[in-house]
Amino acid sequence: MPDVTLRGVYCTIVAQNYLPQALALYASVREQEPDRDLVILVVDGDRSDLEQGRPRLKVVGTDVLGLSAREVEDLAMIYDVVEFSTAVKPLLLLRLLETYEQAIYLDPDTFVVSPLDELEPLLDEFGIVLTPHFQKPIKPGEALVSEVHSLTVGVHNLGFCAVGRGGIPFLEWWWTHLERECLIYPLLGIFVDQKWTDIGSMLFSAHSLRHFGYNVGPWNLHERGFELKNGEWLMTQPGEHLRLYHFSGFDPTEPEAISIRFNLDLRDSGIGSEGLTTLSKKYAALVLDARSILGPSPAYGFNVDSNGKKLSTQLRRVYRQQLVSDDTAALPSAFDPADSKAFARWRRGTLPARNRLTASNASIAAKYAFPDTFHRVRKGLPNLFRSARAGLLSGAKVRR
Repeated sequence: MPDVTLRGVYCTIVAQNYLPQALALYASVREQEPDRDLVILVVDGDRSDLEQGRPRLKVVGTDVLGLSAREVEDLAMIYDVVEFSTAVKPLLLLRLLETYEQAIYLDPDTFVVSPLDELEPLLDEFGIVLTPHFQKPIKPGEALVSEVHSLTVGVHNLGFCAVGRGGIPFLEWWWTHLERECLIYPLLGIFVDQKWTDIGSMLFSAHSLRHFGYNVGPWNLHERGFELKNGEWLMTQPGEHLRLYHFSGFDPTEPEAISIRFNLDLRDSGIGSEGLTTLSKKYAALVLDARSILGPSPAYGFNVDSNGKKLSTQLRRVYRQQLVSDDTAALPSAFDPADSKAFARWRRGTLPARNRLTASNASIAAKYAFPDTFHRVRKGLPNLFRSARAGLLSGAKVRR
């Protein structure tokens, strides 16, 4: 890890296909806080070559996480790229806190607009700083976003997470869930790492930062205007600067579209502004420049097994079920060529398990889609209901 020169360090996590965004983030850190280190964890390959000519950049691989090679392969198998990159976040922060007093995680598609001056004293006081998706009540009937958003994906947006050494117990607790329960699984109320922090923020007294200039993104533009005035990015809230913008769902070839995360064109939503357009074009130019330097994006390194066959979400879920059922089970590795024949045999034998998983998910969905029928079954056939319910919860392999 880098030498200690400041109390805090920035970090992010990517697969190789998202490196252009990570390099744009690096450019923003260099511009705003040139004495601050940035650590990029690449989950699917060695890209330490990117450090050349880039001061204060450290590019690391999964070997820094303190896991065995097989443990990394298991995570890469049970999770897709988003889940995997998210799951190892607390481990990276824990490793960095061995060297630094404070560590700030930023999603690779975030952009530091001005120094994050407020964080150091807050981390000294609270140990954990998170940012809520929005801070004001949303009017009923709002077309862009509603408060259901936070019920679905969590109160806080974990594209930003700042911790000091006082937050180590929180990170250790967080990892106990993310090791096997960092899932995009709305049927069970789970959304990768974010819903877990709804609980963790309460258990460990995290500070919810009510500064309108932090983690501004498409989901809160309705309450957060900003402009470039005399060389400073200022929020419409008096006395607050724009610190950090989150370009979630952003297409650099179409910077005025704002985001593709919503089912409407945000250019027609009324939330755009001259300041946002200026910032978007600056960011887009940096991402496109990085793309031109890096060349064509490689496919995600854990998208296929060692036989070159694609790994579906359903297959990943079945592997996870079996891994959770017996952590000592000798499951073949999906990625070790020495296990390629054994994994192919395992894969062929999973059809019944995949069918059961599909039926389980369909049953959970039916519970909410047809509640009256569900309650009639529960009342009229209690033994069948208890058996089916036990099977559903067992099949999901998520602690309840």
